[in-house]
Amino acid sequence: MADRTFGWIQEAYTLGNLKNVVSVFVPDSEINRTLRLDKIPRLISEKDGRDEFIRELSGTEIVIPYIHLKGKGRPAGHTRSSAPCSGIIQAVLPGQRKEYQSDWPADSFLRWAVSIGFLDYDRDKDVCFLSPLGFQYAQALPESEEEKEVLKTALLSYPPVCRVLSLLGEEGHLTKFEIGARLGFIGEAGFTSIPQPMILQGLEEAKTREEKAKLLQDTEGTSDKYVRTICSWLIQMGWVNKVEKEVTARIGSRIYTGIIPQSYQLTLKGRTILKHVKGISRFPRLPKRVMWDMLATKAGDRDYLRSRRAHILTYLEGTCRSVEKVKAYLKEAGMEEEAETILDDIRSFEHIGLNVKKSGDTYGIMDEITGLELPCTDKGSVPVKSEVSICKDYLRTHLTHIDHKYLVLLDLGYDGNSDRDYEIQTAQLLTAELDFQGARLGDTRKPDVCVYYGKDGLIIDNKAYGKGYSLPIKQADEMYRYIEENKARNEMLNPNKWWEIFDESVTRYHFAFISGAFTGGFKDRLNNISMRSEICGAVINSMNLLLMAEELKSGRLGYEECFALFDCNDEISFDSP
Repeated sequence: MADRTFGWIQEAYTLGNLKNVVSVFVPDSEINRTLRLDKIPRLISEKDGRDEFIRELSGTEIVIPYIHLKGKGRPAGHTRSSAPCSGIIQAVLPGQRKEYQSDWPADSFLRWAVSIGFLDYDRDKDVCFLSPLGFQYAQALPESEEEKEVLKTALLSYPPVCRVLSLLGEEGHLTKFEIGARLGFIGEAGFTSIPQPMILQGLEEAKTREEKAKLLQDTEGTSDKYVRTICSWLIQMGWVNKVEKEVTARIGSRIYTGIIPQSYQLTLKGRTILKHVKGISRFPRLPKRVMWDMLATKAGDRDYLRSRRAHILTYLEGTCRSVEKVKAYLKEAGMEEEAETILDDIRSFEHIGLNVKKSGDTYGIMDEITGLELPCTDKGSVPVKSEVSICKDYLRTHLTHIDHKYLVLLDLGYDGNSDRDYEIQTAQLLTAELDFQGARLGDTRKPDVCVYYGKDGLIIDNKAYGKGYSLPIKQADEMYRYIEENKARNEMLNPNKWWEIFDESVTRYHFAFISGAFTGGFKDRLNNISMRSEICGAVINSMNLLLMAEELKSGRLGYEECFALFDCNDEISFDSP
């Protein structure tokens, strides 16, 4: 079975290109003929599938393997700009400097067409073909009322569109970061958002207009990208306007104010469309298309999470049931789950755009769900739950004061490609959820995070690492340099003066390494740093960091006691599985 990621779309913006992608599947349509008779013969070599592609596009019923549509990635010896065209949809999409695009945008447009129901997908055969709705769309004249009606039906069947519209309807004027923070599954690495205060701080510190523009363009989490993509569609539909917004936030004792250009408001037309989302009066709520792939993205055990959530959705569709009944239902399906895990999934359904109804101690999904099919598996088999998910289950039963969105730290701590997100979420946990002052620094020749409370300061190095972090001597030396720079506070040693993050009242310092897990001789390196610097420190993994945060926020642990934990030159550990 092919591994596809339908349901969440980035970098596919233009409705006109979407229509061309869908029209490929209409026999002898203008785009179909152009591909067969001109573009594919010119752009695609025989070894990359030219003749087979032309045969597939010449049938009376067009069914095409996904890989033939998407094409291949960049072959060895080629840059991205010089990579040859190797897929049908690559040839459909015009590039900026050439007639075609790479496999990444081709895949994005395909996922868009499948996710909103213009193309159907056979999971067993890994092929795409035109749906009845897609045929209506392809046949409708550009800008006609028929085209607008078909697009409305398709887009409102896509839950994240409904989520974005609902948030704008409730709150009026929101930035992509404000929407992104509330879009997607709670506490999962596939749904990160950059904290808006951090953006404002960066805008104030940027020295030129170009630096500010680059910050706003390049700094965004996964959910923020989804928001930007969805809002581009809604702007083309006339449902949303892009209107810059002035926002203010506090970081520690400082107030930051800035303009976020990527901010959105509903139009009058959008407010009318919102009535379909809510199912008000004569505006019926449309069925929601929820594909299995949509129910988890980056998690290592995403097949397990998708299956669990698909079972819950099916069981709650149109009917309110208690969490205990859901728990029993899952057990029959071979899944042992805590009530808190089920509740997080139900809350997440609302975050992805489904209509969740709470009645007393029962919950129901009030949308008609379409497109949700569990892949065929061996009878009675259930995908395996990962150790990370087991740890999250344990934490959900213990984190009664800490927002469960910070469970994402468990994913990020093991993802060697997520250093920035790991630093950001660590800083956010300590400063926004708790009462520490400080921030993420995270640039060259700066510690990743620095926080303080009263007279105690903590210099933090975050390490996202796939198989556990051993604290190599190079990183130990780097921490030692930070400690010495902080003592000397000499601009000649480090002109960026990162130590100014600490208030003058801070007189006692500690250091910490935070990672998913620790291995090897980290204790020797801690003792080495401490011996040279005469300052104590510790390592703490993501799970114990969250348990410590819970103890602090609940009041069971004081801030002075918390800092004292970092004087052990060892690993800090709380009771956990």
